[in-house]
Amino acid sequence: MKNKLVAKLFSSGLQAVALQVLGGLFFYLISIYLSKDNFGVISWLNAVTLFLTTVLGFGLDQVVVRRIAVSPRSDWAAAAFFAHSIIGFVITFLILILLQALVKSKAVYQLLPWFFAAQGLIYMGIPLKQFLNAKEKFMPYGIIAIVSNTGKIVAACLLFQQQKLNIQGVMIILICSAAFELGCLLVFLLTKTTFGFRFPLKAYTKLLKEASAPYLSVLFDMSLSRLDWILLGIITTNTILADYSFAYRAFELARLPMVIIAPVILPRLSRLMAANNNQPDIATRQSINSFGTVELFFGVMVPLILNILWEPVVGRITGGKYGYSNSSEFLILSACIPLQLFINLLWSLSFGARKYGSVTTITVICAAINVGLNLILIPIWGGNGAASAFLLTTLLQCGLYYRLVGKQIMAVQLRPFILFMVFAILIYLLVAPMHIMGKLALSVTLYPLAAILSKQITKQQWYHFKNFLSR
Repeated sequence: MKNKLVAKLFSSGLQAVALQVLGGLFFYLISIYLSKDNFGVISWLNAVTLFLTTVLGFGLDQVVVRRIAVSPRSDWAAAAFFAHSIIGFVITFLILILLQALVKSKAVYQLLPWFFAAQGLIYMGIPLKQFLNAKEKFMPYGIIAIVSNTGKIVAACLLFQQQKLNIQGVMIILICSAAFELGCLLVFLLTKTTFGFRFPLKAYTKLLKEASAPYLSVLFDMSLSRLDWILLGIITTNTILADYSFAYRAFELARLPMVIIAPVILPRLSRLMAANNNQPDIATRQSINSFGTVELFFGVMVPLILNILWEPVVGRITGGKYGYSNSSEFLILSACIPLQLFINLLWSLSFGARKYGSVTTITVICAAINVGLNLILIPIWGGNGAASAFLLTTLLQCGLYYRLVGKQIMAVQLRPFILFMVFAILIYLLVAPMHIMGKLALSVTLYPLAAILSKQITKQQWYHFKNFLSR
């Protein structure tokens, strides 16, 4: 069982490394090679196209995972989602081509259909990836993504050496990479799994009906992570957006542990909720709370270390282009890392228990407030305003999910999370006057020591943590 768990975490981690680390390295390279203005344009186009594909997805991705994880008789759901994604992609691409012909005066609209083509190909691969994730087969796509993202990095370096790395070159790299991934996924699923293209039309309509409840949740949840980019591109300058998007991509990379663990825990919690009629027993609650405590221990430690390293390390590797200019933005955004880990646990419990209506309500409220905060704060503080709006919205979202889970599912321990945050803030302030190596050494010593001495991290919690993941 232990070896099986390690294999699943490793294969899930392989996906995360490919998407977050190698993908982040690709965008790091183009952020260095391109001007801030051009990097800002690419960031804006990626944000817009990601928003479009989220709209097209209709919230089907997580519903498909839950259905297939709970019952193998629902494998058809992935095929239905795949057909849905193809039709949506083709229609939207044709509309953008028409927009391109109508609005010839703005260069960004000439590029939009082709950046959408890259994002749309990735979108069409989501049903195939979710089919494998629901089966807890993470390795195949992990290998595909590593090859694909390595290819992107090599291509970017070659174009730079030939002095041909520009927005159009990046666009071509993204399209080729996405097409490669989609083709490989199709070949693997058709030759190595039971995946098929047939699905009952009536069942598809029922699937859409089930997805309609969490759809608004998915849509507005996505707006929390990219609407600020879109508004920054409209309200401010491409240079300000470049600084913010660089800090935000670093923030996304710092969320790597959540990206690794999320696809592993969602199928488990879905099965647990279904088996216990959405009311976990005492032993299960203890395991879930221990899992949350250990996860948050690391979740708070990550931003503590990264903020110590940010200015000297990022400034050096970018030649001073980034680092100091967006350190405050990263500090604000990184405070959301442990909050989002906590939200992911609470959301997974809520989604596994099929609290779709409540999840949607929370997300719509938070997204609406986020839009308002961005419209108020971005004109005043620019990137810092967008980061502050994101942090305030994340705090609200965390509180609402905590209230939902506590009232309808189970009591989740909050005290360890608060103490970890207090420890991290005090240590960060304590080491501030020191040299970077002293800061780092003292932080990684004092923080775990504080957690152990306060008895927030114990051997029993480690046992329950591993027990939960082994289910």
